[in-house]
Amino acid sequence: MNDRMQIISVIPVYNGERFILETLDSLASQTLKPDRVIVIDDASTDNTAKLVESYELLKCELIRSDENQGLFKNFNRALDYASECDFLHYICADDVLLPEFMEQMYNALKDAQAPSFSYCLSGFTDKDGKLIESPTTHPSPPRYISANALLAQHSECKSLMLGGTLIKTLGQTCPVKFRTDMPHAADCIFYSDLAKSSTARIEVPKVLLHIRRHPFSMTKRNEENIKSWVLDEWEAIQHAFSLMNQPILLRWLRRQKLRCMFAARSKVKMQQMADEKPDHVLRIYKSARPKIPWLHWHLGSISVLLRDVFFGSSIKKEHWE
Repeated sequence: MNDRMQIISVIPVYNGERFILETLDSLASQTLKPDRVIVIDDASTDNTAKLVESYELLKCELIRSDENQGLFKNFNRALDYASECDFLHYICADDVLLPEFMEQMYNALKDAQAPSFSYCLSGFTDKDGKLIESPTTHPSPPRYISANALLAQHSECKSLMLGGTLIKTLGQTCPVKFRTDMPHAADCIFYSDLAKSSTARIEVPKVLLHIRRHPFSMTKRNEENIKSWVLDEWEAIQHAFSLMNQPILLRWLRRQKLRCMFAARSKVKMQQMADEKPDHVLRIYKSARPKIPWLHWHLGSISVLLRDVFFGSSIKKEHWE
């Protein structure tokens, strides 16, 4: 007899009282609801646990840690539930699912073998839930994506979003885990490994998840850890690139592109810090510059300069305030 749940959704959280109710509301409003909702509280010191325990629209299971372990150790605990369900979902406690997320993700995976996963597109909101950025989409059906195509995307730091994927496990353990030694880019490496180890990767080309940008997020806090913010990103780029299968010439060309891209991203980080924390500018430079040749560094810097001149800066600090 199969006693596995069909869909389990897990919310790893630490001090999430500001936004977790909206995340729970978005799960409660799904057209296809998960069979279990589990909140893994990483030793929060605020009212997160009370809010979850008193939530009435869903039956939530609250699991509390005695001590804080960190974001990606908590996400690995979420992955442990893969063997107890056919489909595993996890989401950050400050993000919001659109009502058809679970149904669309589930339908896309019906005919796929395990392990496999579906993923959607994401919009971005500010701390008040106001939509500030969203990709332009056209009506189109789900489509299978090659591992190489996703790895190319991840080698350019265009990672899938936590919360925006549904993993089909059919009671199997998840084939990969999150690294816990690199808080800024562990998700990029995880999804690179997942793309390589899965039998199918299916894109649902619709915005079904809203990611919240706010000053309390892990992404924002990582700006204080230059090693994490700069060098973890470089390692994630190299990791995805190493998993790709390409002819020699195309591989050489991609390596040059990624070097220039990393230089450009580092230059943008330096611009971000120039006004508020000028000491960070030199620290970013000293971390990033030794990783790539002189020519690639200057080509990347020139590309940022040209973008700023012709298209304006992409830095929008107000979105994180």
